[in-house]
Order: sequence, then C-alpha cells, then structure tokens
Amino acid sequence: MSDSTVFRGGLFSDKVVLITGGGTGIGRELALDFGVLGAHVVVAARRQEPLEQTVAAIKEAGGSASFELLDIRDEEKVEEVVDAVFEKFERLDVLINNAGGNFVGPASAMTPNGWRTVIDINLTGTFLMSRAVGERWLQRGFAGRIINMSATNASNGSPLMAHSGASKAGINSLTETLAVEWGALGITVNAILPGPVRTEGSDERLWTDEKTVKKLESRIPLGRFARPEDISPLVQFLASDAGAFITGSLIVVDGGDRLRTPVF
Repeated sequence: MSDSTVFRGGLFSDKVVLITGGGTGIGRELALDFGVLGAHVVVAARRQEPLEQTVAAIKEAGGSASFELLDIRDEEKVEEVVDAVFEKFERLDVLINNAGGNFVGPASAMTPNGWRTVIDINLTGTFLMSRAVGERWLQRGFAGRIINMSATNASNGSPLMAHSGASKAGINSLTETLAVEWGALGITVNAILPGPVRTEGSDERLWTDEKTVKKLESRIPLGRFARPEDISPLVQFLASDAGAFITGSLIVVDGGDRLRTPVF
C-alpha cells in the first residue's frame, strides 16, 4: 500500500469497486488503496488465501472489503459473482479488469494450449467481466467505470510474449469499442498500459535473471521498472469524478520505456 495518496480521504465512500486478480501484485495494491479511500472493495481471483490476506489487510487499515472466488474464463461463474455483488450491495461503481496470465516462451515452440490459456485469461476474461457488468449498468441506466489492465507489449513486438502481446492488443481494441458502444449512457472504459512491473509474481515467472533486469532497466529513461504503487494513482484518477470525461483512452505508464533506444 502506498505510504500516502494525493487524493482526499473518503473519495470513494459509498462506492463499490470490483477488482479481478485482487489478491496479489498490482491488484492487491489497487485494493488496498481503494480501501484506504473509503470504497468497499470486492477482490476476485481463483486462489482463496491471497484474497483472504488482502481483505484482512484492508480491514486492518480500517477499510471495508470482501472476496469472491472466480475464474474469469468461466462464463457461468462470472455471471454468478457479478449477480452476487449487485444483490449484496445493490450497486457496483467501478470494475477493474486486472487479472492476467503470462509466461515467457518463443512463438515457434508455444503450444496451442499455452496460447489459449493466456488469451482466455487476459482477453476473454476481460470481455466476460465487462459484458456482465456492462449489461447490468445498461439495464439500470448507471454510468459506471471500467478500467482494463493492458500492457505496452500490445504494440512493441516484445520477444517471447506473442500470446501476451496479442491478448493485450485485443484488450486495447475491446476498450475502445466498448467506450463507443456504451458512452451514450456515461459509462467510461479505459485501459492502462504499464511497461515492465516488478511484483512477486512477475519476479517468479518473468524477471528471473537480475542481470537481464538491470540491462533492461538501464534503457528506461526513469531508470527502473514500474512498481504497483506507480500504477494505482492513475486507476484512482480514472475511477474518480475527475476522470468522468475520459473514455476509450489507452494510457501508458512505463517510465518512458517506449522511447528507449537500443544499447550497443
């Protein structure tokens, strides 16, 4: 959790925020920060223990939170969880599609199953969650906020991440399309595109060689990979009243990494 926030206390009082992948990494940081700012936070993911830990941390800090076990690839379970949130709280103000999957592997050796797994978690899961929540907002005439977690590898040709890059490019397109389809009601749909981010999970799966990490960081103008607390303030802004007229935007948060030049 960030040591401080530029946002006023109670900014999201009486709001309900649903965060997929909210037990670890960026999702956990988002959940903790929204809790501090007064929202009731619902975190959803497949593993119960990290969710319980996130909820406990929010409550310990004086916030309000609950969790739902959810595989976002499961259409029936998605509908069940979204219904449960609306039934319990009679509202849902913000959906953050943060859950994602990734692994490193050359395209030439990637199995169809490996490809489908990442596409289904990242892209299909984002679609299913957005459709389920958006449908209920449309029925109620409610101007909610959807914030999708994409990545800069959607367009920069990152080697060994063909599956991830394709899924994130799909999320970008989906973000823009939903912003157009649902904008007349005031629903906003935006995506955040981080560059490389250091989390416990990414360190275990992606950034296993510290020497390579240092080399990559040396090419970033701000000199390091992002941390979850670098991402959270922008999500809060887009979810707040200050972001009410921003929709269909793909916002990069990468320390200038997209501007990098090759190191010889």
